[in-house]
Amino acid sequence: MKFAKIAVIKSLLLTIILLSSCELFLGPEPDISPPGILKGLWNDFNNIYAYLDFRMSHNLYYNDWHDVYYNDRYGYALRVNQNTSEENLYKECVNMLRELNDPHVGLHAPGKFQSSYVEDGEPFNLSYITPLLVNGDGKFTNFYYGKFSSANIGYIHIFGFTQDGTDPMLQTWGKAIDDIIKDLADTDAIILDIRNNRGGHIYVMEYIAARFASKQKEYLLSSNKNGPGPNDFQSLKTHIIIPANNRYTKPIILLTNKDTVSVSERFTIALRTQDHVTHMGTTTRGAFSVRMERPMVNGWFYSISTERVTDMNGKIYEGIGITPDIQVKYGNAQREDLQIKAALQEAVR
Repeated sequence: MKFAKIAVIKSLLLTIILLSSCELFLGPEPDISPPGILKGLWNDFNNIYAYLDFRMSHNLYYNDWHDVYYNDRYGYALRVNQNTSEENLYKECVNMLRELNDPHVGLHAPGKFQSSYVEDGEPFNLSYITPLLVNGDGKFTNFYYGKFSSANIGYIHIFGFTQDGTDPMLQTWGKAIDDIIKDLADTDAIILDIRNNRGGHIYVMEYIAARFASKQKEYLLSSNKNGPGPNDFQSLKTHIIIPANNRYTKPIILLTNKDTVSVSERFTIALRTQDHVTHMGTTTRGAFSVRMERPMVNGWFYSISTERVTDMNGKIYEGIGITPDIQVKYGNAQREDLQIKAALQEAVR
């Protein structure tokens, strides 16, 4: 009997040691209560979001990201308790993330809720432009192009830098730009329109940008967040635009608007390094980071900006956008694209 008791005691001690070891190596059980989910989400962004200082400097209601959660009157910690429903928890999490005003940030509850932050954009209607073109052609993925009937000026609209559902390294649709450039080779200038281009893949974008470059230029610096501290970033990576063999280097008018977002803004920075490019239209959105998706302990997942991007002078455009050399508003009550009109006038100078 004595030996049986000793065996039981040893077994209990071993169990305690094993449980302690599990906690030591795996960490404590995650808090999946509503306050725990909200705090975990806030903490993730506190540790790995790349633009807390820049984004919160434009917030009208909170001093910083710490204030968003801990403010003793309006902090999000006060809005959730143990009895908060899943739907209301989701709404409060979304509202908290919206304080960052970042279109790359979103929260998703598969099969239940989905949200991302997108400001109201600017109007754009390709149907205002197509009547001005001769031989307008949209047969290529993500491209519409032609020549203006009123002048020997080419037109190319790039809808985006990705093809949904396809690995970016396997996407070949961007190679159509070579045929388009050949078709427009005899024009005096091109209007390159990336209004309402919401980005895509860097690999595809740089392939296309190379067709409009006359000089090799370093155009962008990027660095990924790699630690919880505000200055924890990897070494800077330099991005270079390298002219392709087949390229268009006559005058180019680059058109942007507030719905020129993400990778299309990198495209804008790249082309602005080229002397033959004039940037017109309205200011871009100001969202440059690669968008990452990360899971949460309750089955939801969020997208987050973890990369800091600057131009070669170290200027950050996040939350501000890139202002054109020549600013032109979009249109008027006569359903006219005033940006195209101004771009044509500039192109024929």
